[in-house]
Amino acid sequence: MSKKLLSIFAIYWRPNKDLIAVVLSWVLVVTALYTATFIVGSTVAGGMAYFGLYAVLGATLFGVGIPLYWTVVIRKRPVSDLGLTRERLGVSITLQLIFAVLQFSGAYRGLKIPTLESLLPLVALSLAIGLFEAIFWRGWVLLRLEEAFGFLPALILGSALYAAYHIGYGMPASEMVFLFFIGVMYAIAFRITKNVFMLWPVFQPMGQLVTLIKDGLSLPLLAGLGFIEVLILMWFLIWLAARYQKKHNQNVKEI
Repeated sequence: MSKKLLSIFAIYWRPNKDLIAVVLSWVLVVTALYTATFIVGSTVAGGMAYFGLYAVLGATLFGVGIPLYWTVVIRKRPVSDLGLTRERLGVSITLQLIFAVLQFSGAYRGLKIPTLESLLPLVALSLAIGLFEAIFWRGWVLLRLEEAFGFLPALILGSALYAAYHIGYGMPASEMVFLFFIGVMYAIAFRITKNVFMLWPVFQPMGQLVTLIKDGLSLPLLAGLGFIEVLILMWFLIWLAARYQKKHNQNVKEI
């Protein structure tokens, strides 16, 4: 058995201060979602309060901003430590498309696709939240837990945290069990190359899009524009982190 394969099954105890940042960011992300869903609601200020808490504060600033700041500024590590890298890009995109086709053939069977006007905002939401989830749950939470405990404990604990996050949506325990296994699937796929582009912009957003359509979610076109702006803001934060990294002469490859 190769050393690489053996490393997958290795379990160890190397907790460090990164775990404090992981726990804090998880609490903040869940709190933002829970507050948006149950305290503020979707009707206040025409839905803008919910959008601000959920997409801007929770997903963008807490979910993407904290991992970038902690990794690059505090720990002085490259953005590639969050899976934001050109390394293995071709392999990642190729495998992502293969997985997406397999997912499409199963999940989209019998699915009633809405009109283009109804579909576009859902696609924008899936792309924005899909990027947040790829960076936060896989590049940040999974890899930090793996450094501390090994891959298998990280896979289980990270997927449990991913499932528990959906408390903020008010999901019952039965659905969170299902989401645990969804988390396992995406974590394993990401871990093949440790590249965000193993999941985004097709594989993971496609799964989210199916769920949104099945749930019958309807959003106005203006909401779609808002999620596109959030997506741009996320990439702007990534660009800022990469620029900071380059300016401070960190010896790493840029994204």
